Amino acid sequence: MEIPTNGMNSTPHIHEQSQTPKLPVFNNAEVNRRLETWHVCYEFTPTMFRKTSRLPWVYMDPDKGPVEIKRLFNHDRITNEVNALKLVSQKTTIPVPKLLNYGLNPDGTRYLVTELINGVNLNKLTTLGCRVMTGEKHTEEASCDTCVQKAYSNAINFVENTVFPQLSTMKSQTRGIDGFVMPPAWVSIDTQELWTGRKGPWKTLPLQTPEYLFQHGDLAAHNLLIDTETLEPKALIDWEFAGYYPLGMDLWSGTLDFRKYVRCAGAENMAELIRKYVPEDFLEAWSQLEDREDFELSVRSGYFPDPEELIASMATPVIQESER
Repeated sequence: MEIPTNGMNSTPHIHEQSQTPKLPVFNNAEVNRRLETWHVCYEFTPTMFRKTSRLPWVYMDPDKGPVEIKRLFNHDRITNEVNALKLVSQKTTIPVPKLLNYGLNPDGTRYLVTELINGVNLNKLTTLGCRVMTGEKHTEEASCDTCVQKAYSNAINFVENTVFPQLSTMKSQTRGIDGFVMPPAWVSIDTQELWTGRKGPWKTLPLQTPEYLFQHGDLAAHNLLIDTETLEPKALIDWEFAGYYPLGMDLWSGTLDFRKYVRCAGAENMAELIRKYVPEDFLEAWSQLEDREDFELSVRSGYFPDPEELIASMATPVIQESER
């Protein structure tokens, strides 16, 4: 029986080998917590963290028999994070989990292992009560607004004064990392027919000069680990969507409020985001779309840009202010 794939063409960066046996070994017997998302599985021991891609979901249809639902880019995102962690740890002082091991499992899934950082996700801080260790606490309630606000303020300061300045020094002439381009987090690659039916990897779109900037790609409260005593950031995690991309594609809004984070990539903004950041990818997906009835409805509603208008706008040179 063949190993199921994620339905995308593999790219050269993907052929990974596990690291030397001398590196720390992840002990399955020590796993004390396990979580799953649609794409990956998270496992925790007292000292290590492992992230593993998931195989396609297969269910039994009464008429068709076994039906396979692919998890697009599920394996690639592991390798992409491995490469991102290597780059960021080598080229910046941004605190990230230390990469201990990575590789390919016999079933075709990919994994990475990092050190476990003791901290709490910023968005979970509301459940821990007041974090004042000495003296009078701000409140005895289950959630301390004062501590939460301080932690969010510290996190925003960290992003704007540590993360952005250092990542902005990392530039490239091509998108992605090492020839692989991970679609942005705000593109619904698993649920919208336009993207699920797209064939082939996303292109690197080379430029004449290094204008793509390195970005985390998913800057949100759930990806910041906070020290529960100092309320300062301890690490920026989950670099699956990282890579070299056009300035602004990470949609940083100046806040870590989840509602604003979601609204930035909401339906009312999607057409403009596509025009600005991924027009070539959108047009390529559109050209491969077989059934366009639902797509045309999305265009008329304003969710997607009109492909013909987009092509025309891309063919028209932009007049700079100084040229007018």
